[in-house]
Amino acid sequence: MTSILLILIIIFIMDVFMMIRRQKLTLFIDAKESSTVLELKKMIEGITKVPSNNIRLIVDSTKQPMDDDNQTLADCGLSGAVAKAYSPTLLYLCYRKTGNENEWEPIDVAELSTPPPLPDVFNKPDDDKKDNTQIAS
Repeated sequence: MTSILLILIIIFIMDVFMMIRRQKLTLFIDAKESSTVLELKKMIEGITKVPSNNIRLIVDSTKQPMDDDNQTLADCGLSGAVAKAYSPTLLYLCYRKTGNENEWEPIDVAELSTPPPLPDVFNKPDDDKKDNTQIAS
């Protein structure tokens, strides 16, 4: 009975997939819904080498800063049901301004480049595809 309960708990603790952006930097990070904001900041610190106390994360959809380090990602509205691997939740990364404890830099994200158009070979009409789907007997 205990093992079944444990399995159910593990199933309900889902991964949250996030795209974290600042200027030209884009990070893709996944964490458990039960992870704290501080744990997420520590992951970012390991990559950017900026101390976690100088990192602020802002949720794109609500523009709310994630300032309480003890909150879980689920408490901040980030869940595995919404933040999927193929559609991660967007978070903005801001750093504390130098020399000022209470001031943060504004959200600053560079535009993503657009890919070039597909070659004509990929834009064939669907009629060609129908001919290839016949099965030989």
